[in-house]
Amino acid sequence: MRIAGLRLKALDLAAVAAALAVIVLASVRAYGGRPGAEQLHLRGPGREWVYPLGADRTVTVSGPLGDTVVEIRGGQARVLSSPCAEKICVRSGAIARPGQWIACLPNRVFLDVQGHARRSADAISF
Repeated sequence: MRIAGLRLKALDLAAVAAALAVIVLASVRAYGGRPGAEQLHLRGPGREWVYPLGADRTVTVSGPLGDTVVEIRGGQARVLSSPCAEKICVRSGAIARPGQWIACLPNRVFLDVQGHARRSADAISF
């Protein structure tokens, strides 16, 4: 087969086909997936839990200062109460999208949402 003066051999075509297949599979893995399959990863001193954001529950995590109470409700997670002094984690509000997180550093509790992001425009893509 000739393309623009080049003579392609069978192995050349196989290499191009394999490269295209790798690109397609990597793209599907990176950008595919089901929106709405987000999970809350909750870390406390020496432990880690994973909860689906779709199931409502209240979780208590013990830290060095006392108990931090985390609420999962309506596809969002938030810190209801914590024994830390500043209460920044409580005032942070709710998280629901992959990449969002809340940390209570004094009590060593960390929450983050992981999963496939829902497609939407933001200030950068607009």
